[in-house]
Amino acid sequence: MTLFALLVLSDMFWGDDTWEWSADNWPGGAYGFAMFLGALVPCVATLFVLTASRTDWKSWKSHKVRSFGFTLLAVVCGAAMLQLVSLIFNAQDTGKWGRGRDSPPSWVFSNYPWLWAVGLVSTVATATLLIALAIARDKRTSPTTDAGASAPN
Repeated sequence: MTLFALLVLSDMFWGDDTWEWSADNWPGGAYGFAMFLGALVPCVATLFVLTASRTDWKSWKSHKVRSFGFTLLAVVCGAAMLQLVSLIFNAQDTGKWGRGRDSPPSWVFSNYPWLWAVGLVSTVATATLLIALAIARDKRTSPTTDAGASAPN
């Protein structure tokens, strides 16, 4: 319930006003802002997973500062993800999501109906790049076996 309330509040504070601001002030307008948000989503999600996995609750007494720091960073990343999700859903608000009476579509959907596609392409491209970097890092740090040597029986 708290998560839903936070999404509603963040939509009120970060909704159409943010998209209108980005259309006027952001380099590339609303499309540039959508590309930025699309690239930011996988980066923040990756940082959230990395920090949440580094939080060591079993030995938090011996590493209080490190555990607290990773926990705080994970919470900040989670809050940032809520804001990003709110902005993304606001960009897709056609006004016909509810089961009751139709509401007017959001400002951003009225003026930029294909904005979601720009953000999606940016998200997929950034996620692909992050995955490729993770694979390259894993190959570089994993021990290699000599291809010419025969394996012991």
